[in-house]
Amino acid sequence: MSIFKPRTIVKQSSTLPTAAVHELTKNQHYCVSKLPALPSVFKSQADSFTNAYSDSESNYSLVINEDSIFVWCYKSTDATPLSIEFPIDKSIFQLPMAILTRPSSGTGQDPGLVILDSVSGLIKFYESVQHAPTLGLINDKSLEIDIPLKKDEYITLAENVEPAGIVIATSLQRCILISLRDFKSKPQLGYMELLNNEGFLQRFFKPETNEIVAIRSGKITNHGTIQEILVLDSSGNFYLYNYNLFSATASPYVDKKKSFRQSIRVEFDAYPGSNQFATFLDIWPVDDIYLALCQIEQSLYLVTLRIDKSGALPFGSHKLKTANFPSSKPKLYLPKPGKTAFVIIDNSVILTDLNTSYIESKNTLTYYKPRWEDVVRFKSSVEFVGSGFENQSPNSNPAVILISKNFGVVRIEKFPESQTDTVIEPLAIVKSHIEQAIFYSDVHEIDFDLSQRFEKDVIQRAIETIIEEILTSTSSYFPKTLPSISDLTNLKVKLYRKLIEYVKRNFDISIIPQIVENLEKTDVAHQMWTIVDANQEMKTVLETQLGDIREFFTHNVADINPVLTKFIENLVEKDLPTVPLVVKTLYNGVYLNEVEYVTQISKSWVFTTNLIIRAEEIFTRNFVESEGDPIVAYHLVQVLYYFVNSAIAYMRLTPENKAHLQDYQIWYNNRKQYWIGVLLKAGLEKEATEIAEKYHDFASLARILDIHQEETNSTDQSNYSKYFEEYGYSFASCVYDYYLEKNKIQELLLSFTNYKHFLLQYFKENPKKTANVSWIRYLLDTEFAEASNSLIVAAEENDSLDNQHIKYSLAKLSSVASGNGDNLKDINHELLIIKYQKIIKHLIADNGRIEAIKKPTFTKNFVNQEIDKQFIEPIVDIYFDRFVGGFELNNSEIINLLTTVKPSISNKSGFSYAFKIAESIYNESIANYYSSMVLMRLLVLGDEKLYQVNDNDKTTKRKAKESALYKTLKQNPGAISKLDQLLNNPEINNAEYEDSITIKEFNESLLSQLTKQLGNAKFKSWVEAVKEQARI
Repeated sequence: MSIFKPRTIVKQSSTLPTAAVHELTKNQHYCVSKLPALPSVFKSQADSFTNAYSDSESNYSLVINEDSIFVWCYKSTDATPLSIEFPIDKSIFQLPMAILTRPSSGTGQDPGLVILDSVSGLIKFYESVQHAPTLGLINDKSLEIDIPLKKDEYITLAENVEPAGIVIATSLQRCILISLRDFKSKPQLGYMELLNNEGFLQRFFKPETNEIVAIRSGKITNHGTIQEILVLDSSGNFYLYNYNLFSATASPYVDKKKSFRQSIRVEFDAYPGSNQFATFLDIWPVDDIYLALCQIEQSLYLVTLRIDKSGALPFGSHKLKTANFPSSKPKLYLPKPGKTAFVIIDNSVILTDLNTSYIESKNTLTYYKPRWEDVVRFKSSVEFVGSGFENQSPNSNPAVILISKNFGVVRIEKFPESQTDTVIEPLAIVKSHIEQAIFYSDVHEIDFDLSQRFEKDVIQRAIETIIEEILTSTSSYFPKTLPSISDLTNLKVKLYRKLIEYVKRNFDISIIPQIVENLEKTDVAHQMWTIVDANQEMKTVLETQLGDIREFFTHNVADINPVLTKFIENLVEKDLPTVPLVVKTLYNGVYLNEVEYVTQISKSWVFTTNLIIRAEEIFTRNFVESEGDPIVAYHLVQVLYYFVNSAIAYMRLTPENKAHLQDYQIWYNNRKQYWIGVLLKAGLEKEATEIAEKYHDFASLARILDIHQEETNSTDQSNYSKYFEEYGYSFASCVYDYYLEKNKIQELLLSFTNYKHFLLQYFKENPKKTANVSWIRYLLDTEFAEASNSLIVAAEENDSLDNQHIKYSLAKLSSVASGNGDNLKDINHELLIIKYQKIIKHLIADNGRIEAIKKPTFTKNFVNQEIDKQFIEPIVDIYFDRFVGGFELNNSEIINLLTTVKPSISNKSGFSYAFKIAESIYNESIANYYSSMVLMRLLVLGDEKLYQVNDNDKTTKRKAKESALYKTLKQNPGAISKLDQLLNNPEINNAEYEDSITIKEFNESLLSQLTKQLGNAKFKSWVEAVKEQARI
C-alpha cells in the first residue's frame, strides 16, 4: 500500500494547453513538485531576473529584471499562462522592488501591485494587475508617493502586513508603514514612521552590523480593525506595534500604551565551547508565542519564546542538524497551522515539525525537541530569486513556493497527517533520502546526497532494508501493480544501479557487493523473462515448474538461481533451446554487472547451484561438439573464464575451500583449451587473445601466438617479447610447456635467446619433465655437469633400454668432461645393469624378439628348475613384464633375474653379473645385502650339485673352472672375502632391505638349504677347492 495521499488539485478552466504538476520527489512527510504554469518570459529572459515574490492570498507570483515586472498566476494549469508586464521607467526606478497585495473587493483573485525604488523611496501602487493595462493605469501618477529617505539611506526590506499595508525597513534601521487604502477601502497612499533609531544615544551605541531582519503581521482583532505589527533586528531587539486602522478622526494610529519593545537574549552557555550571543535572522508568531531563527557561531537554531511587555522568555531551542553554514541570509516560513517550520538556506529548504505542547505543561524546563527534521537540497545549478508560502487549506497543504531563474516554480508541501509525537529515528531519514535518490533519479535538479553524518550501522541497515524491499516489491514507492513483468523487473534493475551509484558517492561502507548480488539476480530474472515471454513452449515449462509466474517475478526473485538452474535442466530434458537463455542470463544479467561493479574477490551467488557447470555443458554441446554463432560463443567463453577464475581466486583465500581447489583447477585447465579452441576455430583470434591476457591464461596465449606464426609463416618474435617483458617467467614457462607438448624441441631450445635465463629456470624447476631436452641446451652451453644430471634424470624414465643406454653413456661422457665425477659411480652402475640386461636378453631371445616370449614359456624353458615351484611364478612376476618390455630393471629386478634363470643360459656367468651389479651399488649396506644374497643363491642354485660327483682330478679341476662359483669368484676378487663371511655366518638381512614377502620367504628357504649343505663335508670341501682355485 502506498504511503502517499494525493493532494486535491482544483483545475482552472482554460482553452490553453494544460499541464500536470511534475512530482520531483516525495516521501511520507513531504512532496516537492514543479508547478506547470511558467510564462514564456522564463524561456527568453530568465537569466536577467534579479528578484521574485509569491503571494498565497491571490495565487500570483512576480519576477523582476532591469526592464520589467512580470506577474502571473502560478497555480494555473496552463503550461504557458498569461503574464502581465509592467515596464520599469529606469529614470525614476533605480533599484526596483515589488510586492503583491490583496485583491480589492469585487476584483476576484486579481491582486494589486506595489513597486518600490530602494534608492529614491518612490512607491507606486496598482490596485489591480489585470485591469491596470486595460485601464491605462501603467503610467498613471495618481497612486504614487515619495518616502523621504535621508542621505545614503536606502530600503533593505519590504513586507506585506495587510490590512495595515506595506512596511519597509531602511539601512538606518527605520521602519515606515505605507498604507494603501483609506477608511473607505479606496486606494490611497500614505505613510507613518513606526521605528526611528536616529536619536543621539541610538546613533552612538548602535552596532554597525545591526539591521532589521524581520517584519511580520501579528494578531488581528476587533473585527479586523486592530493589528499587531512585529519588527525584529539582528541584535534581538523586538518591537510590537498596536496599530489601529480607524480612529475618531478616521486616521489610523499606533496605540503606544499597548506597543512595546523588548530585548531578546538567548544565551547558549549550555552548548560546549559557545559563549556568544545569538544573531537573529527571522521571527514568526505562533499562537501566543514566537518562533525565532537565529545563528550562533556557524550553527542555526530555532528558538521558542514568549514575549510581552513584561519581558522575553525563551522556552527552548533546537539546533538544525541538517543546516550548512549559509552564504546568504536564511529565511523562515511558518505557514498555518504553524506545525511545520520551513527554513530556506541558499539552495536548501529545511523542514521541521514543531512541538509547543510542553509550553502549556507545568514543567517549563522541558527541553524543546522537534519531532522530525529533514532537508531538501537543490543542485547549485538551480538559482532561486524569490519565495513565498501557502497556508493549509481544503485544497492545499502548508508549503513554501520557490521561484528560480532556470527551473521555474517549485512547491515544497508538508503532509499534515505525517506529524507524529514520536521522535523520527535516523534510520528513517537515511532510508528516505536514499529511496528518493533512486526512485526519483531522473530528477537532476535536487541533490539527494546526505549532508548530515550518520553512524555506519544505521546506513548499513537502511541500505539492507531498501535492497530487500526492492527485491520483494514491498517498497512503498513501488506502484501497486505493473501489467508487464518485464517492466517490473527492468525497474528493479534500474533502482539497484542507481542505489550503487548513490552508495559509492555518499558512503564508505562495504555493502556494494550485496547490492550487486541483488542487482544481478534481478537482471537475470529480467533477462530470463524476456526470453520466456517470447516462447510459449518455454513459458509452459516454467509454469509447470513454478505455478504462479507473476508471484515469483514479483516477490521471490531471491530464488532465481535454483529456479533458473532447474529450468535449464528441464529445457535440456525436453530438447528445447537453451543457448539464448544461458547467454542472456549469465552474460547480460550477471557477467556485465560483475565487470562493471565488482572490485573485490568474493563467492558469487551463482555457485550455490551447478549453474556454471550446466552452462559449460551447454557450451560444449553447442560449440565444441558442433558449430554455433561466434559472437554467442565469445560471450559464453567470457562468462566461463570470469566465473571459474573468480571461484579459484576465492578458494585460494578461504582455507575451508582449499580441499576442492586442486580438483577445480584441474577441471579448468582441462576445459579451457576447448573454450579458446572454439574462438580460434571461429576466427576470433583477437578476442581469444584478450581473454587469455585478462585471465593470465598463458598456456592459451602460447597456443594463440604459435598458431598465428604458423598461419602467417612468420619468424617475428616481437609478440612473444612483449609478453616475456610484461609477465616474465609465468608466461615463459607456459610457452615452454606448449613447445614440449607439441614436440617443438628446436623452437624450445633455440628461440628467445634474450630470455634464455627463463629457459634455464624452467629446466631447474621441471627436471623430470624437461630432462629429455634440457641436456641438449646444457651441452650447447658447455654446462657439462648440468647436462650429465639431466641425462641421468631422463634415463630414469620408462624409456627403451637402448635409449637409456645412450643417455647414461652421454651422461658419463658429460660427467667426465665436467671434471666432476661425483655421479660417475651411479652412472656406471646403471650402465652395468643395462649391459648385463642386454646380454641376458640376447641370450634368451637368441637375437629374436624378446616380446614374443610368453611368461609360461619363459618359466618352463629359462627359469632354474632347482627353485622350489612355489616360488618360481611369484619371482618371475617381479621382473618379467619390464624385462620383455625392454625397460631397464632396478637392482632387485635384475639381480632376481640373473640369479633365477638357468646358469647355462649365460654360460654360468649370471651370478657373476649379479654380483658385479650388487657391488656397484652406491649404498654400502644395500650393496652388502645384495652381494650376500647373490652368493647364497649361487651356492644353492648355481652348480647343479657338482660336489656329489666322484671324478678324477683332471675332470674335477675342469668342472670346477667351468662352475658358476669359480667364474663368479674369479671375475670378482672381492667375492672371496664375502663368501668367507657367508660360510662362517650364513645369514642375510632380509627384514631391513627386502619389501617383497615372496623374496623374503624364498631367501629364507635358500638359507635353510645352505645351512643344511654346509653340514655336508663334500660340499664344504668342494667350495673351498673352488675358492682356492679362483685365488690361483
